[in-house]
Amino acid sequence: MKQLIVYKYIVGFAFILLGFSSCKKYSDFQTNPNLPSTATPALLLTGISYSIFYYDNTSAAFASRQLTYYERGNSNQDYSWTEGSFGNYDVLRQVMQMDSLAVQSGQQQYLGLTKFFRALLFSQMTEVFGDIPYSKALQAVSGNYKPEYDDQESVYKGLLQELDDANNLLDDSKGKINGDIIYGGAASQWKKLVNAFKLRLLIHLSKKESDANLNIKTQFQNIISNPGKYPLFTSNDDNAQLVFNSSSQNNYYPDYGYLSLSTAVSLEKGLATILKDRSDPRLFEFAEPVSGSPAGVFSSYNGVDAGLTIGDQQTTSSNASRIKSRYYDDKINEPWILMGYAEQEFLIAEAITGSMKFYGVDDADITTYLAGPMVSFNSGTALNQIAIQKYISLFMNSGWEAFTEQRRTGIPTLDVGPGTYNNGVVPKRWLYPLSEYDYNSGNLEDALQKQFGGNDDVNNVMWLLQ
Repeated sequence: MKQLIVYKYIVGFAFILLGFSSCKKYSDFQTNPNLPSTATPALLLTGISYSIFYYDNTSAAFASRQLTYYERGNSNQDYSWTEGSFGNYDVLRQVMQMDSLAVQSGQQQYLGLTKFFRALLFSQMTEVFGDIPYSKALQAVSGNYKPEYDDQESVYKGLLQELDDANNLLDDSKGKINGDIIYGGAASQWKKLVNAFKLRLLIHLSKKESDANLNIKTQFQNIISNPGKYPLFTSNDDNAQLVFNSSSQNNYYPDYGYLSLSTAVSLEKGLATILKDRSDPRLFEFAEPVSGSPAGVFSSYNGVDAGLTIGDQQTTSSNASRIKSRYYDDKINEPWILMGYAEQEFLIAEAITGSMKFYGVDDADITTYLAGPMVSFNSGTALNQIAIQKYISLFMNSGWEAFTEQRRTGIPTLDVGPGTYNNGVVPKRWLYPLSEYDYNSGNLEDALQKQFGGNDDVNNVMWLLQ
């Protein structure tokens, strides 16, 4: 699964051995026999998928207050973060190269993936910053090195359309998708992911329910009411995930061998309380019991308050639960999920069972849990219940989705305090990259003025959250 970056290998030494009757022709030296001489959509897809799916979840878990880290300062732990990254544009360039090669070779099975990857990568960036270059982005070949910024509403409108296009383009009849390390080449599986992901973006837009340009309710209803046209996940077997193996170090679970994870990371107090209050058996899969206490007993598990100073966190950690050892000592552990069946079901408010089964909880315990007083459906508290369950199910998977959803709903309330930077406030966004100030300052300043009165601040509230 090594990330593949394919270059044309040219050896320009036409003068070598000139004049000898036994010399090889110049053309014989143009190709390295050990490397592919040209890129293909399949080769690029493997690298693109690896770039997107091979991800360390711990930074997001610290910011989401699912874990706490107390070895030293950490920007995602204490909310001292500043600028974010435009690194997704590097991956998008590979996506557009894959698209170009697919068009040239007539391999239409890749064109739907282009639309999906664009929607995924652009959505991640707009949710980090706000307005971003979108419609004029990736045009350097045409001479546009300073793209204008699109407002966030326009970005989302475009992304929702690209996902609809992806759904229409993906079809098994167009041929196997070679180079596919996620679904083994099945376009029908990617099609399910496309529609599940569109549900995610529509939920992210919940505060814009009345926006006639987006028609969020209609688009959502169209998907869940027409499974023939818009197929969705039906079980954990459909999860968009990267399964690890021990064939080489690059294929190990990302946190394998992470020393600090084994010595300076505990379950955060808020998540521990949520799980214990509900007698949630997933607690035993997330964390170790307090040292010297029996495993599998709820009273044996505690968390560390991430709002405390680093010193106080270190002190209280002696009576807290470390993260489960499998996260750092198992080369394979569990798959890394980009988006899974459990999240989809929470998006349409139907199930907790999918998450439970992923962690191996047996049917009897699931039945008992679902009947519990804080879990059994209550129309008066339904939205809170769903948000809490989604927060639990996203533990150590799906990247920043737990943080993004908490930012949108405010559920659960995250622990802050004297050890939290940013005046004890959970940031709403990241600053634009320094490179934009250096190379695209005019368009960046226009975007900042339109959004935030010219001020680039982590506490600014982007259009999506207003």
